[in-house]
Amino acid sequence: MLVITRKLNDSIIIELENEETIEIKVTEIGSQVRLGITAPKGCSIWRNELYQTILENKQAASAATPMTSIKDFASSIKKQSE
Repeated sequence: MLVITRKLNDSIIIELENEETIEIKVTEIGSQVRLGITAPKGCSIWRNELYQTILENKQAASAATPMTSIKDFASSIKKQSE
């Protein structure tokens, strides 16, 4: 992990492989630090705790519906339409 010290209104730039950039700027310092993020359109930005919940939900959904069940379901629909 890279740790960088920044002051109010200072920013860092992250350059992506496609030469697009993400800028993270310190916009407020108080009891909390507020960050502003400028990123390319289509780039998803998540708070870590929310992202972890999304990953857990995706894993639970994929575990709840095994591929064999989907194949069996597709086969039963095919048989019904014949």
